[in-house]
Amino acid sequence: MVESGRFDPLPLITHRFALDDIVEAYDLFSNRRQGVLKAAVCP
Repeated sequence: MVESGRFDPLPLITHRFALDDIVEAYDLFSNRRQGVLKAAVCP
């Protein structure tokens, strides 16, 4: 669905983190703080 363009997952990513901040990303997501839906970790 993503490949065909019928579904855009980008609005679900509510937070983005650098790879160096992965501990903070996991903490935020595991505790469901700040309205997080999905956290993306970018290298």
